[in-house]
Amino acid sequence: METQQTSQQLNRARQRAKLFQKSKLYLSLYLLVLPTTLSLLVFSYYPKIDVVIMSFFRWEPPSVEEYIGFGNFIRAFKDPQFWASFKLVGILLVANLLKLWPGILAAIALHRLASDKLRYFFQVCFVVPMIIPGMVFLLIWKSFYEPEFGLVNRFLNMTGLMNVLDWLDTAMPAIAEKLNPVFDGVVNPVFGGVGAIVLLGAIIITLGFRKERDPARFGDFLWILIGSLLIPVFGLTGLSGAAEGWIGLLVLAVVWMVFGSRRMPGTWVIWPFIILAGTLVFWGGGLWRLPIILLVGMAVFEWVRAKRDFFTGNPLMSYIGLGIITVGSLLIIFGSIWTTPIEQFADGKPAWLGNKDLVIPAILFWGFPWVGTVGVLIYLSGLQNISEDIYEAARLDGVTPLGMIFRIELPLIMTQVRINIIFMTINTLVAYEIFFILLGVDGGPGNKGLVPGLYMFQSAFVDGQFGYACALGMVLFVIILLLTIINQKFVKVDK
Repeated sequence: METQQTSQQLNRARQRAKLFQKSKLYLSLYLLVLPTTLSLLVFSYYPKIDVVIMSFFRWEPPSVEEYIGFGNFIRAFKDPQFWASFKLVGILLVANLLKLWPGILAAIALHRLASDKLRYFFQVCFVVPMIIPGMVFLLIWKSFYEPEFGLVNRFLNMTGLMNVLDWLDTAMPAIAEKLNPVFDGVVNPVFGGVGAIVLLGAIIITLGFRKERDPARFGDFLWILIGSLLIPVFGLTGLSGAAEGWIGLLVLAVVWMVFGSRRMPGTWVIWPFIILAGTLVFWGGGLWRLPIILLVGMAVFEWVRAKRDFFTGNPLMSYIGLGIITVGSLLIIFGSIWTTPIEQFADGKPAWLGNKDLVIPAILFWGFPWVGTVGVLIYLSGLQNISEDIYEAARLDGVTPLGMIFRIELPLIMTQVRINIIFMTINTLVAYEIFFILLGVDGGPGNKGLVPGLYMFQSAFVDGQFGYACALGMVLFVIILLLTIINQKFVKVDK
């Protein structure tokens, strides 16, 4: 009996000693991460929490701090200049998606170099520009756009491209004038604007993600149509100044999205953006066209799925949607953008940052050839994880070097592509430094370079309305969050 008690006491002593040793280890680890954790809480999380709190205040330090509830958010939704700043962001998002390709192709070219020493040399060359401060980089590009001695104008004059731009300054308005009958006779009366054509393509592509063709789809269609009818109506009520309109819109949007997340688990998050885009497209008396354009997209879906199964119908829906978007985009490019002569190219000295018609092209060209250092290294890390056996199997199957890009390399680095798309989306929505340095706090002539981040900076540090700027930041946060969810759902990683 005594031996058994002694054994139990020894076991308990060993357990206590073991627990003590583990506690010492865990305590040491926690003490090591404590400074980092405290720094994150104080310098990262606390300012963000403070932004959330102060967005409900009329805060103009140091004297004014008045609680106004949702007043700043209502003002933000009614602020036309804030929402107009998203026009440039939309253009930049599309352009930046295209600008991802030079980085991808550069990473693939580096990955395919046979010599390890040569590959390492080029990797170092890609890293070296990182030592240049970002502010210096922006100032260098600003000097490129100088009308008299800037590198851009000198290059265009030396290569003869300035004469091409001068010719386009006459040709593009002429093409737009010839397209006027198409707009007046077909596009505007039938679709309600060229933006509706692009919207129809997006609707068809989104509907194509639905796998089932069961009776439940009619309930989903009805729910989408209800949102297209009610949300714009409540939005108009809120814009007219009625507070109940904004409260009703907020409640309706939350209920509509929650219910939609149950009915449409795959695509519910994108429909609010489609309805918002449709509201902007048909703003000004044509909101009744929004449910009609949705019905047209649903009719195309029903027709395709009646003829094809999911595996053949989904690609067809994508092709139809992309074709419609391409037609709409071409009509926008040739009929809605360059409609009047700029008259800046004849003397060979266009003021790229001083003319309201040239500001957006200058911003789009910024950073050429668009091969980002970090992006290339991220892609390269993914490419280096591809086994050589995969390449050997592809060669045996007769895959060409060009086919390797689309069949092997691009599908296998989609994780890295998705990460870069998320970073690109966030940076495009919140960045303002380039616009501030190149164009000033007002966004250049005609506010053409005004983006939400710059407008938020202007509201806070020029107008002194810090509470309103915090509310603008919260609106941006919600938009970025939803776009990130969309990216996670629709940028597939199938290996």
